[in-house]
Amino acid sequence: MSRSLPRHRFNLLSAGIGDDLQAPPFNSAPCAFDREPAGWPSVSMATGEVLLRLSDGVLDGPLAFEWTRRYCSGAVETASELGFGWTHALCHRLHCDGQSLLWTDPENRETRFPRPVGQRPDISACVTGPAIYRGDSDGELILAPAARPRHFYHFQDLELSGISDAYGNRLSITWHTANLRRIDNGAGRALLLRHAHGRLCAVDYQQYDDSGEPGDTLTGHNAGCRPERWSTLFTLMTYQYNDSGQLISASNALQETEHYRYDARHVIQERQLAGGAVLFWEWQHCGKHSRCIRHSTNFGQMQIHYERDGQGAVTAKSQDGSQQTWVYDNNGRLVSQTGPDGAQHQKSYDEQGRLIAEIDPLGAVIQYRYNPAGQLSALIPPHDEPTFYSYCNGYLHSVRQGPACWRYERNAQGDITRQTDPDGCVTTCSYTPKGQISSIVQADGSAHRLIWNALGQLLEHSLPDGSQQRYSYDLRGRKTARQNARGVITRYHWDAVGRMSQIIQPDGKTRAWSYNAYGKVTAVRDERGHITRYEYLDNLPLPRRRINPDASQVNYRYDNGRLLLTGIENQRNEHYQLDYYPNGLLRLEIGFDGGTTGYKYDLNGQLLEITQYPTPDYPDQPRLITAYQRDSAGRLLLKTLPDGSQIRYSYDSLGRLTRVHDGDRPLIFQYDLQDRLITEHQGQATLRYQYDAQGRLRACQLPDGNRLTYYYRQGAGLTAIDLNGECLTSHCFDDGRETDRQQGDLLSHYQYDRQGRMQEHVVTPISHHHGFAAQALYRRTYQYDPGGNLRLLSDSRKGQHSFAYDPLNRLIAIRGHAEEYFDHDPAGNLLRQSASGRGRSSLANVKANRLLIQGDCHFVYDAYGNLIQERRGAGQRLVRQYRYDCQHRLSALTLPDGNEIKYRYDPFGRRIAKQLKHQSTEFIWQGQRLIAECTRVSDTAESSRYRSYLYEPGTGKPLAMLQGKGLRGEIFYYQLDPLGMPLELTGRKADIVWSAHYRAYGKVQQLDIADISNPLRVQGQYHDEESGLHYHRHRYYNPHTGRYLTPDPDKLAGGLNSYRYKPDPRQDCSRADSPWEPGRAKASTASISDPALPVPGTGPGQNP
Repeated sequence: MSRSLPRHRFNLLSAGIGDDLQAPPFNSAPCAFDREPAGWPSVSMATGEVLLRLSDGVLDGPLAFEWTRRYCSGAVETASELGFGWTHALCHRLHCDGQSLLWTDPENRETRFPRPVGQRPDISACVTGPAIYRGDSDGELILAPAARPRHFYHFQDLELSGISDAYGNRLSITWHTANLRRIDNGAGRALLLRHAHGRLCAVDYQQYDDSGEPGDTLTGHNAGCRPERWSTLFTLMTYQYNDSGQLISASNALQETEHYRYDARHVIQERQLAGGAVLFWEWQHCGKHSRCIRHSTNFGQMQIHYERDGQGAVTAKSQDGSQQTWVYDNNGRLVSQTGPDGAQHQKSYDEQGRLIAEIDPLGAVIQYRYNPAGQLSALIPPHDEPTFYSYCNGYLHSVRQGPACWRYERNAQGDITRQTDPDGCVTTCSYTPKGQISSIVQADGSAHRLIWNALGQLLEHSLPDGSQQRYSYDLRGRKTARQNARGVITRYHWDAVGRMSQIIQPDGKTRAWSYNAYGKVTAVRDERGHITRYEYLDNLPLPRRRINPDASQVNYRYDNGRLLLTGIENQRNEHYQLDYYPNGLLRLEIGFDGGTTGYKYDLNGQLLEITQYPTPDYPDQPRLITAYQRDSAGRLLLKTLPDGSQIRYSYDSLGRLTRVHDGDRPLIFQYDLQDRLITEHQGQATLRYQYDAQGRLRACQLPDGNRLTYYYRQGAGLTAIDLNGECLTSHCFDDGRETDRQQGDLLSHYQYDRQGRMQEHVVTPISHHHGFAAQALYRRTYQYDPGGNLRLLSDSRKGQHSFAYDPLNRLIAIRGHAEEYFDHDPAGNLLRQSASGRGRSSLANVKANRLLIQGDCHFVYDAYGNLIQERRGAGQRLVRQYRYDCQHRLSALTLPDGNEIKYRYDPFGRRIAKQLKHQSTEFIWQGQRLIAECTRVSDTAESSRYRSYLYEPGTGKPLAMLQGKGLRGEIFYYQLDPLGMPLELTGRKADIVWSAHYRAYGKVQQLDIADISNPLRVQGQYHDEESGLHYHRHRYYNPHTGRYLTPDPDKLAGGLNSYRYKPDPRQDCSRADSPWEPGRAKASTASISDPALPVPGTGPGQNP
């Protein structure tokens, strides 16, 4: 169980605070109806009431305010300005009831207080429960709810007059007669509530004109005190009512409208969403005593019946026959929940109503302990060490688990000002008077500084390296521009309801989106002007069709009661099917090729078994069953493979993976106090790691004893790497991009365009006597098309090449010294590669994305889609045979000359050995990156050849090769293209010792210098000279065909075409398939169940 640590209110991203803008999703992977609409299906299991909570907008400012509406069928006898049963975020009522005060919140919950006799205490004295105090003025009462972050509600003569926070930021609330009039944030923005006939009919977003008023800025609680200076920027929402005073519609700024219908007692009967979906409720009893007995929709698949036994149990029966049961105690607390599969979760409480234990369906118990103040003091999991929490003035002060302890200090308002990690490293934070974070001083003394405006919007972020990022906003508080450290500006446009409609790149090119009433993307226009469209199921926010720019289509189906994806029809009219258990877990998937995979789970939803069935063409082939055995915490202990072999997993008392053994080469892991990997043993090879105060990798000892030391600029990027105490490389960064690198006697200089793409790479020799050489060793320049595809490459050593693409950004031509042309089918299969224009080679034959024939090559697959035979040449006499283990990993390859290559792997699927005749090579890994190899030839005097590979930190880009073991290793440096493809290897004295010309899909066209060999290709790929294949972690890639030999083990998660390499081989490998990326390892199908591979520097507890 991961440690539960407090979080700052502000998230410091690697790119800087405020850089959290993201383009809307393209809906390329449709999923369940999981987030639309809020509250679906909205029936309370405890009470049978219908509860709706709808967000209609936000008033930005130092104290942001969300304008929400709530409907409760149990409150239909109470009318607010929104009608019967409805309340809004300001429906706080306080009235005298004898000698006490009764507070009713917007959810119609009542809390009784004795009449206050004292004023509010000092803010630092955190009170755990709700409380009420006397204010500073006569007749003022201040109510402090128990919620965090704590807001204070001010009442003047029992009427809500304001909302404030611990920093004194305040929303001032004014009234007109008996109606709320305006919510003023004190910074020149407000919500105006317009009424008609006592009902709220509209909410306007307003701006205050302070021109001519004394002072430079509009601040303070009296800001906006002249009503005539307020002007409306736009109408946030409008509301309409029928003659009975019932709310019947609500429309946003784009007039996207929801409709409501009720019975005569104001109990809701129907809600029609703006996108067309209609929800219906049927009831037992009437008025506020109504209980929902049936919930249905106009699209048929969601029909639920509710049955109550009168003893606290309620059963929901779905249209597909499945059912779930909830049981509540007399106090309305959930005590058990039984899912459609019979899995029962139980909860128990103490006399104060606090949760003290949870029991999962397999009997594992999580216990909770509390201190006398009612705060959580201990969390006790079934197996791991307990986590203990201590408090000071009501705020969390420390978190302790095992020997590790995190400590926190806070300001008077309760925000963290000092954090000390288990190693004693300290991070401090400071805040503005309004509560925005103003600085973060990290453990190495580097600092982030932030400047905010009166509306609480970030204007400027100064990073530790001295660079600055600036932001600007429109009058509605939406970010309109971001200026990076180099002064380059990206602009953003929005529609009337705050959805991003356009991004204008620094070069002026635009990408645009349009939406439907559900806020789902209906069209994307890319920078090249190509449009991808999305069509949706009637009345639902689920895509039924994607229409690509080339008019090809992908269709989707949702044929179950949970509206989960059940079918995909690809661009070739081939079908993929999915089926589910009643609880929504995947039961069966049938691929485009007819191959079927079944899944079984335990009662906790953890995978127990995967069964792979052969395709229909191979009915006599056996099923492949992989079984999983777990402890009561759900951790994998034993994995039994289809061939009967087993992999065992062990964990320490903190739940960290410590040992994996498959009977061949054990893997052992050790961690520091912050869960960071410090030692890993792979058989007899050992790697050791050390970290600096900020958790960055500081030192690494390689298996051969070589030691790497990493140096960083304070709070910024890498500056140098030492090998055994001597400088290996030095680096300079600007705005996060490397501008200069020295490798031996070579200096690389990098320039980037306004969008941060590499524009020029110049390599210049260094003379120790005369400085830089007069002439560069080589120069490469890159130009891009509007869509970001590489358009022109000019290389002073290897010539000039231009690139052309189709509307789907697939590479179709390379022109230059070596010309290539390509054809693709609608599903992305590479059909033809021609070296001298179209028509010179025959198109390929493809079925279910399997390549069957290409030119004179014929391909045969096994029952699971793995390539097992390749025949080519006259009469197809040149034959290759491929064999696989039960996990579909290539285990042997027989070449046309009869020689056989054998392969072995570790439990994480990393290749650890290959053997051809008398030559064997063993591989050692660092996470997902190959760190060393040792080749032995048994019948020659050369007993072994040892190599180490070093990488740019945090990437899969190779930096250097050490040829030879230990201190005897000779250093060679990699010179890469922007994607990380090695183009040259250079020695310490600036001499080129290896240089390659490639074809588009990675095949080496020519080695113009080959003084040494180099097997590394594009990030994560290893070239096997004896086979011509590229080992790419869990699969092998064939650069001759531009395809993988086996389907993606991640199935649909890897894309609709499981054999395809990339649409454009010039793309960054991480955009298509990133098996090398630390912490994001691709794995076999069982990755949904297997423990994650520990990776240096990625401990879960290092960034609380």
